[in-house]
Amino acid sequence: MTTDLITTFTPKDKEGDTDFRYESDLQNIFDTMRPEVLIGLQEFKHKTTQLEIKYGSLALEFALNWIKYTDQLYADDTFNKYNFKAKSLNKYLGEGLKVIGFKPKNIYKLIAAARFHKRLQEDITKDYGFGLNEHAKEVYEFVLTLPISSQYLLGGMTDEGITKAMEYEDITVREIEKLKQKYPINTEERRGRRKNPLTQLERVSDNEEAITIESTEVKEVTQESIARDIVSLAKQINREVWKDQEIISILKEAQSELWNIAHIAAQPTKELTTN
Repeated sequence: MTTDLITTFTPKDKEGDTDFRYESDLQNIFDTMRPEVLIGLQEFKHKTTQLEIKYGSLALEFALNWIKYTDQLYADDTFNKYNFKAKSLNKYLGEGLKVIGFKPKNIYKLIAAARFHKRLQEDITKDYGFGLNEHAKEVYEFVLTLPISSQYLLGGMTDEGITKAMEYEDITVREIEKLKQKYPINTEERRGRRKNPLTQLERVSDNEEAITIESTEVKEVTQESIARDIVSLAKQINREVWKDQEIISILKEAQSELWNIAHIAAQPTKELTTN
């Protein structure tokens, strides 16, 4: 029990892995605790995890209906000029789930899984002249049998990878994770040109029914460092993403901010200087 709590409170290194240099310090701290304190915290952790597992499917359904609505919103000349409504509502979907009690580390996967559900539902109803898309229907039925963490991983895989996963009799989260490494939608992961720090957030264990992203400490940043990060990321993005509707919808969440940044970059310095 104590070992589990120590692992929970152990700092992470830059790669997001457990930093064992703090092991003796944490043991010293935990040795000062009354057993009742440790037992109570472990019980709290267990109960909150079990609640997330129990109600995760309901939160997924809630997020799916929320996203279906916000994806239908478009910019107009009223209050929603830059589609602020969709952006704000999508932001507070995550905030609301956090207030309800879902861990911040879990909400990302939950919402991503909901978007995957929406994509599959749309594929099923696409009209190819033969009625419902039976293959998409078969894929969706398979997805519904899996825990949310597995659904999230499948959502980041190519059709070929998903087909491979469906060939397993009883596939585990770990096996799906291995398949995702071989068949990622993001081809940059496969090429290995640069290690994506988000890959560390996709490590899940076989017995996890809930979502398992590890939260990371957010360091204080300056406007200069933010600008440098934006430049670095902008240079990495592939222009072919315009073909991916899911990526476009993500970028649209910050459409006005992206326009503002482009405007700032295009302005001569003298016009930006204030007296």
